[in-house]
Amino acid sequence: MVPSLRRALTAPATIATFLLLVVPLALGWLRTSLLSPLALPGYLIYTIGSAIGNLVSPRLELWVYWIPFLAGCYGVAVTIGYAYESLVDRLESSSNGSRP
Repeated sequence: MVPSLRRALTAPATIATFLLLVVPLALGWLRTSLLSPLALPGYLIYTIGSAIGNLVSPRLELWVYWIPFLAGCYGVAVTIGYAYESLVDRLESSSNGSRP
């Protein structure tokens, strides 16, 4: 069975992935001393989004790029959450099918 979109949007794996991408980078943005290696995946998404945004509209300030960054992180998190929920469903259905 394929998980519903609502389930993928609010899955614990989705929320955990979103927080893992956003929180370390946000902490490092607030205080440089709090920047950790955990911020690297979020930083890569932010850098790619900033480069594309700079090509599209070079006069925007960097804080404006947080909006597409948050949307991009949520898109990545939903994809991971959907894949996780699909894997869990597949494993549950295969284990239920093997029982007599």
